[in-house]
Amino acid sequence: MAAALLVAGGLEASQTKPAASPVVRQVDHIMIRSANPPELYAFFTETMRLPVAWPLTSPREGVLTGGVGVGNVNLETIQIPGQTEQQPRFLGFALEPPALDESLRQLTRRGLSTGRRREIAGSRADGSKGVLWTNVTLQEFSDSDDPAHGMVHIFLSEYSPAYVDVGQRRERLRQQLAASGGGALGVVDVKEVVVGVRDLDMARSLWQRLLEPAPSSGPNSWRVGDGPAIRLVPAPQDGMQALVIRVASLDRAKAFLRDNRLLGAETEGQATIDPSKIGGLDLRLVNR
Repeated sequence: MAAALLVAGGLEASQTKPAASPVVRQVDHIMIRSANPPELYAFFTETMRLPVAWPLTSPREGVLTGGVGVGNVNLETIQIPGQTEQQPRFLGFALEPPALDESLRQLTRRGLSTGRRREIAGSRADGSKGVLWTNVTLQEFSDSDDPAHGMVHIFLSEYSPAYVDVGQRRERLRQQLAASGGGALGVVDVKEVVVGVRDLDMARSLWQRLLEPAPSSGPNSWRVGDGPAIRLVPAPQDGMQALVIRVASLDRAKAFLRDNRLLGAETEGQATIDPSKIGGLDLRLVNR
């Protein structure tokens, strides 16, 4: 009997899968590709009064980018060399890896493919030149390795510590947002990123494979670290659709939007910023 128990115990142990190391720590920033970044950047910094993550600048030739903090994630409005689309688009988002090399090894083990490593070099705060960050496209989740032309772009992004301390920047922006009372709308953070997919079953399987062991936060939705959740919805084409932003008081936010002729559709427990005033983007507000 003892021998049988030992054998059974050994079989059970051999059949227990080791805990998966996470590929992703959280969503780091959300990209909005635009032919006119200054206009959107002004809306976020002046109208919504969100804190500046990085000023509107050209870190490399042909690129114009500016970022704001939204509590638990940054929003980037960006113009990329070679883009032809004029309308602002939620292009996708950068996922922060715990460590890029280990995350790439994990992706290979999970049967997920990546594009080439893109090391972005430029000037650092101390005046030195070097790599600022490294991006790697997740191919099963993107339609192009080139963010100028693709319609959906999901990628890993690792910053050089010589360029920025991501944790310190995130905490600084969180404190600035709280100190301002969440800006004009009373923003708390981003609750979720809504991603449209043509094949929900296949997409659910792929995202689960990527995000494991992140816990589910509902049907087709995952809580990813301290950042926003990722939620999949059926759609005619793949692509990021909307941001759901939590505010301290939905009534207060709606009053501001109404007074400034920015209020869009209203439903029970939710309101939108009028898409026609922000290039067609879908920004949904809910109570915290």
